[in-house]
Amino acid sequence: MEGTMPSMSLAAAAANCRCSRVVFVGNIPYHASEAELRDACELIGPVRSLRLAADPATGKRKGYAFVEYPNDETARSALRNLGGHTLRGRDLRVRLARRRGPRGDNDPVGLEDAIHAASLVSGAPPPPDPVTRFLAARSPRELREMVAALEGDGPDTLMMLVEHVPGLAAVMEQASHLLEMAAGDKAAAEEAKSKKRAAAEASDDDDRRAKVGKVEHGGFKDKIAVSSAGVTCF
Repeated sequence: MEGTMPSMSLAAAAANCRCSRVVFVGNIPYHASEAELRDACELIGPVRSLRLAADPATGKRKGYAFVEYPNDETARSALRNLGGHTLRGRDLRVRLARRRGPRGDNDPVGLEDAIHAASLVSGAPPPPDPVTRFLAARSPRELREMVAALEGDGPDTLMMLVEHVPGLAAVMEQASHLLEMAAGDKAAAEEAKSKKRAAAEASDDDDRRAKVGKVEHGGFKDKIAVSSAGVTCF
């Protein structure tokens, strides 16, 4: 049946759900220091690691970072309380950074991610199982279209819908978390690709230098020197 998930139970998916301790922090001012960012992040709790993304070739910062907290609870607190924090005139944006590789924009987000998003919904109760299954079968593109359609008639209409449709606010929040996960996945994948390209370029440079060294010290130059020494001038 279209739009349904495989027979995996919600309990099994919940057991496999690995809530991320790592958050993606975006909209970081380029002139902000790492110490300033760390101080802001530590307002939430202890920071285990912090990686500011930068271009490997130029060292220029990209305006985002990955911050690891000691546990899932602190990371979720960062989602609620660090997002919107002003750092040097900019409001930080905070999302979950997923450890698993990203799916495509047209692929279903999956049951584990949907359950993870449901666990992040503030207040009570979380979205019911059928809603979680429905969202799990949607792709990031479909989720964006769904949210855009609900928001399309303006904030007043959306507020009226939320007031009159039980559970809609929780569904909107769950969809928002799923879109944030997808965005965090995409940023992490781009950073990994950038590092891979930089490593490949560095390897090529090393190979070129090695070849030049062989030419200079064991090949062409020495042969030229020997040839020149054997020429008799009259």
